Parts: sequence; structure tokens; C-alpha cells
Amino acid sequence: MDSDGSVVTGKVQQEELKSDCAHAASLTEKWMLSHLAQENLQDRNVPDPVLYYKWPLTLASRGRTEEAKQLLLWIRDQCLAENGDLVSNRSGFHLEFHSYANLWLVLGAIQLKETELANRMLVFLQENQNDSTGGVNAAPVQDGLATEDPLSTSFMGWAACEMGDKGSADACLVYLVSLVEAQTNQDVFFLRTRKDGSLISDIGPGQDPKTHVLRIGQEDECYYFLGAMCFFLARYSVVFGVTSPVSTLVDRITEILRRVGPEALGTIWAAKVGPGCVALYAASHELGHLELAVPVIKAVLAGQAEEGYWLKDGKPWITVSAEQCYWLTLIREAL
Repeated sequence: MDSDGSVVTGKVQQEELKSDCAHAASLTEKWMLSHLAQENLQDRNVPDPVLYYKWPLTLASRGRTEEAKQLLLWIRDQCLAENGDLVSNRSGFHLEFHSYANLWLVLGAIQLKETELANRMLVFLQENQNDSTGGVNAAPVQDGLATEDPLSTSFMGWAACEMGDKGSADACLVYLVSLVEAQTNQDVFFLRTRKDGSLISDIGPGQDPKTHVLRIGQEDECYYFLGAMCFFLARYSVVFGVTSPVSTLVDRITEILRRVGPEALGTIWAAKVGPGCVALYAASHELGHLELAVPVIKAVLAGQAEEGYWLKDGKPWITVSAEQCYWLTLIREAL
């Protein structure tokens, strides 16, 4: 197997990538701890504590249990409503993808063994999951309107895996299978569905096309939706075992990612494809999955500022910096 040096070279490259991920994650952790100390969040009136929704899980993954739990419980105390929702002055992406933001905090609570909090929040989220399709609403239903999406649903499925809830994980899997099977145009991938499971192909005024449709092969598209699906499928395989629907769906999604190509995947907007495909590689040992991840990981690493964070509009990107620290930590562990 090593007569042409390919396996040996691959192992060397994996070790280099592993080292780079470890270093980058360590830099971000250092910045995050410094930020928390400087901001002194617990003693301030912060209008949107949910802005830190990715931080508890990330800090927990770095072994910073005390800081992670303190932040999680601060968000709980500031925002948790009686129905299990988190109420704050949200804006932008984590307003539109309300369920996704909540699910990061559920996963943090699970990691930190705050099971009562996780269950309270899951009750609310399950009310926003379609019993017929298995899809999770991006945000709570308003005026009878709702759209289901693969990002929220994949994170719900991931949470179900960590809770050992195969029924809920299976429902999410059913939705993702139906979503992929409904796609009929190889040049695009629609990201929203109605409650009857039909694709939403018309984008209304004021709606961001990037979170409604992927133009396959184009740069700066939100390929992280596909990455989230990959990560859920990897976790499902590890926790519940590989099934025919899982295997088929992995093949379909990775085939789409191959058509996207390494150049279009080499941006921060594909970031979840890195850990998603590395997780698939760790579960299956199929080198093709790792090959899909490499250009994404390299792009993420290249975008990191020397202070440890990633920038948006010239300022530290609070949400994405924590997320990349989390994924890079997982990638380091999986390689």
C-alpha cells in the first residue's frame, strides 16, 4: 500500500494539519478567555446574551468547564423563558435561525451534564419540529408561517444522538433524505421547505438568497448547510450504527460537494464541511471524505487573525470565532 508513498505522505499531511488545527484552536481559546475577562459579562446589561450561544460548547470542548458552565448558566438566567425558549434581543442570522442558536446551547448543556436545562430547551424545540416531515422550523412559527431547513434539523438530530434519542434522530434523518430526494436541478440545492415538505424555490423580498439556495460550484455560497448534514450523519453512524439510508445520503451529499469543487469550498462559508467530512472520515476511514475537508480547513486556518479570532467588518467575529475553535478542536482529535 505504501509502494508509491501515498499512504505515508497522507499520514504526514494529516499530522501537519492536526498540528495546525491544534495551534489555531489554542490561539482562539486564549482570545476567548481574555475577551470574557475584559467584558465582564455577568456584571453588565447585555441586550443579547444569546450572541454567545456557541461559547459554552466550545469552552467545554477545550476543558474550560468552569468558564463554560458559568457562561451557560448566565445565558439561562438572562434569557430562559417558561416554555424553554431563549428570549433576547436577537438580530441577523441567529434571529432568522432561532432554533439553530438554541441548539448550540442545548449541545453545550448536554456536554456540561446540565441535563435538566437541555431537556427544558428541547421541549420547546420539539414543538417546532414537524411531526410529518421531521424537519425543524428555522424559527418559531409566526402567523402560521414556517420554513424547515437542513441546518436546524441536522443540529436537532445531532442533539438527539448525544441524548441517545434514536426516534428523534430518525425523524431528522427522514427529513434530510426527503430534502435531498426532492432536488431535481444539479446546478442548485434548495435549503428551505414548507410544512408539507415541498421545496421553497421562490425567494421573497428582503430574504437572503444565500440561506435559501446553493448555486453549486459558485464561491461564497453557504455550503456549511451541507457540512452540518455530514456531521449529523457521522454522529448518527457512530451512536446508532450505519444504515442504508445514512449510507445513501452520505454518498449523495459528498457527490454534491465533489461537484462544488475545492476552489469553491475554500472559503469560510463552507466551514462546517471541514469537520463534517472529517467526522465521516473518522467513522468510515474513507480517504475521499478527508480530501473534501482539506481545502475547507486550510481556508479557515488562513483566515484567522494572529490574535486568534476571525474578523467580520473589521471586528472580532464573536460567533464564528468560537465555532471555528470548536470545530478545529474536534478535527484535531479525529485526525
